[in-house]
Amino acid sequence: MRVILVRHGEAQDAPYPEILRPLTSSGRKGVRKLARTIASLDLRVDRIVSSPLTRAVQTAEILLCGLRKKHPVREVECRIELASDFLPLAFGREGFLSFLAELFPENLLLVGHEPDLLSLARHLSSDLSGKDLPSGIKKGTGLLFDWDPETGGIFHGRISPR
Repeated sequence: MRVILVRHGEAQDAPYPEILRPLTSSGRKGVRKLARTIASLDLRVDRIVSSPLTRAVQTAEILLCGLRKKHPVREVECRIELASDFLPLAFGREGFLSFLAELFPENLLLVGHEPDLLSLARHLSSDLSGKDLPSGIKKGTGLLFDWDPETGGIFHGRISPR
């Protein structure tokens, strides 16, 4: 299964409360570019799961629109665990791997926030050394992994908008 971890696009600050911050016009544009990049790769996206925070849902919806023609994904699901910096429920390692195993072999695109996404990256591929694991995920970009419940995960690199 392929897993793409995507950090939401650039979001507005004031006057919005943290959980309601929408994407900026620049953030929307960058996510549309990211959708085109993902669509051009030899990847298939079966499911998009997002944090319920506004900027993540908007990112997921833009990705959904950009991927519809080439991919079977048809809706965005929300999981509170993808917003644990802001809401009280988090994916622990076992919970996250169980979640992936339930969906295996579907290919997933998960939209969330820093630093949670880096924690999920470590859960996906525990063999990554500090130098191999990205130190951060730029807004509106992603990380690509292959994951199997038997063998674990392999980090393939970053996906940046073109």
